[in-house]
Amino acid sequence: MRYTARTDIGLKREQNEDDFFAKIYDENTALFIVADGLGGYSSGEVASKVAIKTMKDNFELNIETLRKVDEEKVKTFFEQLIIIANEKIYNLQKSNKKYNGMGTTIVLVGKVDGKLYYESVGDSRLYYIDANKDTIEQITVDDTYVNELLKKNLIKKSEIATHPQKHMLTKALGIFGKIESKAKILDVNTGYLILCSDGLTNMLSNDDILQTVKDNNFVIVSDKLIDIANENGGVDNITAVVIEI
Repeated sequence: MRYTARTDIGLKREQNEDDFFAKIYDENTALFIVADGLGGYSSGEVASKVAIKTMKDNFELNIETLRKVDEEKVKTFFEQLIIIANEKIYNLQKSNKKYNGMGTTIVLVGKVDGKLYYESVGDSRLYYIDANKDTIEQITVDDTYVNELLKKNLIKKSEIATHPQKHMLTKALGIFGKIESKAKILDVNTGYLILCSDGLTNMLSNDDILQTVKDNNFVIVSDKLIDIANENGGVDNITAVVIEI
């Protein structure tokens, strides 16, 4: 396993409210997180950093325990990470007016005892690309208003990209006092994973992402993804973590 990662302010924003964490602890243990803060100048940056630090610190405190428990307990641990981070951000925004309304999306991949677990809240995404770089699949489901409309058959899939409320989130860390999410196992042994904020996916199609991974040396692929997103407009902060499993 190896990775390449980068975050960038983009071309239109005054501050980068994205954040990420990426670390391989050993051949069977790793943690990757991307967070996209929201809530206005400075507060979004605080939310994303608090979420990532909270999750990373708790993961590192519990690595030895996680190696000794079964898959269901590891899933529960990752779900608890979301709850703990949500509570911390929520309490912070309620205790200080300048943080009112702040929150963050999260997409997380954890490797424990050689197994890959993932979880997401909001519209930051996890993609899987096969080892031959022939196909790309979005693994996570966006927590957005348009996805809720789609589930209820009120709009067609083809209408999502142009819907005026396509960026409206239905869930984010720190907005409400309670939150639920589900951790799942990703049953793959080869290929590539991409964790990214919507600053990337709003500027590149899935096919564009696949082609970029296919066309470039692995060590520069996160740079290339962000460079292309900026070439296409760079309207938001952009973060990409690319993992070779």
